[in-house]
Amino acid sequence: MANTIDQFLSNPLGRLFFRTVQPFVHAARRMNNPDTPTDQKVARVSYGDRNFSIRHRRWSAADTDAIKQCFEQKQYDMPTREQGAFIQSTYEEIVASGRQPLIIDCGANIGASVLWFLARYPQAHVVGIEPAPSNFELLTCNCAGFDVDLRLQAIGAEDGISFLNDTGTDMAYRVGTSKTGQMVRITSIATLLASKQTSLYTPFLLKIDIEGSEKNLFSGDCSTINRFPLIILEPHDWLYPGELCSREFFRFHVAAGREFCMHDENVGSIDYGP
Repeated sequence: MANTIDQFLSNPLGRLFFRTVQPFVHAARRMNNPDTPTDQKVARVSYGDRNFSIRHRRWSAADTDAIKQCFEQKQYDMPTREQGAFIQSTYEEIVASGRQPLIIDCGANIGASVLWFLARYPQAHVVGIEPAPSNFELLTCNCAGFDVDLRLQAIGAEDGISFLNDTGTDMAYRVGTSKTGQMVRITSIATLLASKQTSLYTPFLLKIDIEGSEKNLFSGDCSTINRFPLIILEPHDWLYPGELCSREFFRFHVAAGREFCMHDENVGSIDYGP
């Protein structure tokens, strides 16, 4: 869409037409969505009996893809069959204990995944981790009023400071050691869990989509990560060939004696407990 608009505006007649109709287009948008900036739009989505309005950047294919992947393709609706039944029973057992299932969403982007998890597991409490300020602004807007804890941070093996690098799409900010990007705070899974009272919350699901930084996350002490019955990870070896981004995850998975599953571009790691 953005390329089509650029081609249209490269023509003098196209620019004249655009300037003529632009005020009327903006006026119509303000009438339909008075609280939405003109460079944004609202997607109406649903899962089960839950309906959501997700604000996203008007010309961002990455935002549109994130919403479609969650609510049309249902990429996080995993595992299935016997494995799925075990995860569902684990969720129900946590709820029956009087505690909330704790979901940590690493790479929450603009909030589509957070909202999907809230619809799929309505009794859960979701912590959304997102390091990019532009994404975090939309994340905060889209998740307002829900039982969430949103943090403008990146996830890593240890607490600290790193730098945020834009890979060229709103969906793919990467944290690295290069000091050319924006400074960002790193927090560990251990620190996140320590901030949640064990009498109120029980680790349930850990979702990881952090553009190759999973290599760092699983390179340290994974004992707290292993407390989650279900881990859903999007590997990024295809994006960074030669860096072996997912090697540490699979080493952890095997060493911990966890069971494997897959769905589309995501892999899952299941802990059946003692």
